Amino acid sequence: MLNEPTDDCLDVFKQGHIKKGGGFNSEGTKSWYPLSKCKNLQNYILKKGDILMAMTDMKGNVAILGNTSIMPVDDKYIVNQRVGLLRAKKDLNIDYPYLYLLTNEHNFLMDLRSRANSGVQVNLSSSAIKESEINIAPKEIYSKFNNIVLPLFEQTLANQLENQKLASLRDNLLPKLMSGELDVDSVQI
Repeated sequence: MLNEPTDDCLDVFKQGHIKKGGGFNSEGTKSWYPLSKCKNLQNYILKKGDILMAMTDMKGNVAILGNTSIMPVDDKYIVNQRVGLLRAKKDLNIDYPYLYLLTNEHNFLMDLRSRANSGVQVNLSSSAIKESEINIAPKEIYSKFNNIVLPLFEQTLANQLENQKLASLRDNLLPKLMSGELDVDSVQI
């Protein structure tokens, strides 16, 4: 792993990228992995719509165990250990909004967490995750659900990416404005 990003690396998706209650935290733990070492790791390079699950948490404060995030972009991140990668099989006719909503639902989380191994850390195994019961509606019902929900999720992901770009622009410009390096006196609004 690298401590600084380069042009030929991927961000490492760690548990710090998963928010309490579910969701993507773009400010999560920063580390990078060189593309040159990814030759046999193509299955772990994340795609838009991948669902990522926190598999470890602290025993005294179980905050994110089992919560999930949706990957908003293709080919920018590689998944780290202790983060579960969930992808629906194509023949199930379900998409990422359903999986995301299901995996962050209270009863699902409580059932999942009941199968976690406990020590200093609480850990979910792959087999414990696979034991989770998932009800899948008939194709016609799921299709109607997806027609309504998928566009909302797509817009949410687009908004998240736009917010990240705007925050980065703000963080780059604000110090220049404050130091006087950028002069905006002649700008009319």
